[in-house]
Amino acid sequence: MAYAYPPQPVYATRTTAPVSLHVVAVFQYLGGLAMLGVAALFAVAASDVMAQWGGQLGARSTTATSIIGVVVAVFATVGLTAIILGRKVQRGRNWARVVLILLNVLSLASVAWQAYSTSPLTPSTIAGAAFPVLFLLLLNTRAARSWCRYRTY
Repeated sequence: MAYAYPPQPVYATRTTAPVSLHVVAVFQYLGGLAMLGVAALFAVAASDVMAQWGGQLGARSTTATSIIGVVVAVFATVGLTAIILGRKVQRGRNWARVVLILLNVLSLASVAWQAYSTSPLTPSTIAGAAFPVLFLLLLNTRAARSWCRYRTY
């Protein structure tokens, strides 16, 4: 019996992500841990301030506590999201790769706006564009695309 189509090649299934995705994932982990650290520092600072000045602030202490609580929650959520995105892209989820590409494009757009609004090009603007460009290149390598689509590279 003849087949209508020739058999498709069987790709070897890999057990680990390519180096480019490992690099992106490690930076995502480090950024997420830094955000969680900032959230913890805000929480500790808020508790110290409330312990020291809580009696003098009166009714404003509950407002300040709730505002600092929201800031801590936002930083912690962003940190956990960064860690989760790093893990998902390392495991080969294409949606996580696309989300990271979009976030890096938005980061580049904000750096471009900063460069446009400040007339001389500063070293901080160039440094701010370095990581998003690097991550865009690493997320769009042939091996990264193949790993996230077919588990091969």
